[in-house]
Amino acid sequence: MEISINVDDSVSDVKVVISGSDIEQLADIAQYLKSKSTTSHQIVIKTADDMRIIDKTSIMLVTSFGNDLTFTLKDNQKITTRKTLKKFLEENQKSDFVQISKSEVINLAYLSKMEAAFSGNYYGFLTNDTRVTVSRRFIQGILDTLEGSSEDAIF
Repeated sequence: MEISINVDDSVSDVKVVISGSDIEQLADIAQYLKSKSTTSHQIVIKTADDMRIIDKTSIMLVTSFGNDLTFTLKDNQKITTRKTLKKFLEENQKSDFVQISKSEVINLAYLSKMEAAFSGNYYGFLTNDTRVTVSRRFIQGILDTLEGSSEDAIF
């Protein structure tokens, strides 16, 4: 068996090509690759002083201010790094993170309830009693994520 890896900057995702004459062996290799998950449960946060490796499930809230992100962890510890909110969301598309406003993202695992607020916005309450404002612009995305469909949502 020969294995070769080609790095191609023009390809935006990973592309795997399997070639050979034994169809059963090729099918086994393809099935094995499909069964492997490439999503990581950890995230590396580079701060001014060090690099922190934390479990994604411990992140409750991500707040953006310019090009700085502040991560609020479940133990109320805060970690700040240089990264945009857009970049963070791109890197964590398959996680429970949802954008709730122009500058905030929450981990849905820590959302305990939502209440109607002024002007069509909502207040979201996290499990540590932190209140966040959920912009009306992002309500539909949260409902879709929580329920799969917002047709019979009662908010």
